[in-house]
Amino acid sequence: MQQVWLAYKKESEEKGVSDTEMLVLNRTVTKTGEHDVLIQLASSLEISILERQEQGIVQYFRKHLKNSLIQLQKAVSEQEKSKKLYTSKEKYDYMVEQNPALKDLKERLGLDFEF
Repeated sequence: MQQVWLAYKKESEEKGVSDTEMLVLNRTVTKTGEHDVLIQLASSLEISILERQEQGIVQYFRKHLKNSLIQLQKAVSEQEKSKKLYTSKEKYDYMVEQNPALKDLKERLGLDFEF
């Protein structure tokens, strides 16, 4: 199955598919059942990109794996959202969280991050 996926990806690349479509084709696929292929996506946007290609992918898998019952399953993996640090105070608090000794150093040296 992995070989078929790589072959489809290579053929698509040779046809000159867009970068957004290649983004989806670079995702991993796994066999989840006798007739199910699961593709892990990073966002719901990738699902809409995949849906444009889905019929061709399923037909390719069915033809090359000689299994007319193959179904493509989609799953979006949750990504960890990181908080953006904008102000000096937020940056300082984050660094103190990583290394508490920084707070002692700031106090000993009499530093102020407000300026």
